[in-house]
Amino acid sequence: MIVSLLITFVLLLALVIISIQNGILLDLQFLIWNFQMSLTALIFYSSVGSAAIVAVLTLPKLVSISLQARKLNKELAKWKERAAELEETRKLEKT
Repeated sequence: MIVSLLITFVLLLALVIISIQNGILLDLQFLIWNFQMSLTALIFYSSVGSAAIVAVLTLPKLVSISLQARKLNKELAKWKERAAELEETRKLEKT
């Protein structure tokens, strides 16, 4: 977890440095749209858009993992309860 945070921080730092150094205006053409945008804004919006796409694409897997963990925790609680019952039964049989 810490390694991924450090890598993210380094990449964001590099992005900020590149953006500050390249503040020129670009003429952009996308399909039928033509507009001007600074390179800094283009890099920023591209990064935010990419992060949003990655978040949306990983969300189903995270939900699946969370549901599976919840199911396994419930099952573990049942097994612990069963183990406690068996331990009580074993103690009663010894006496």
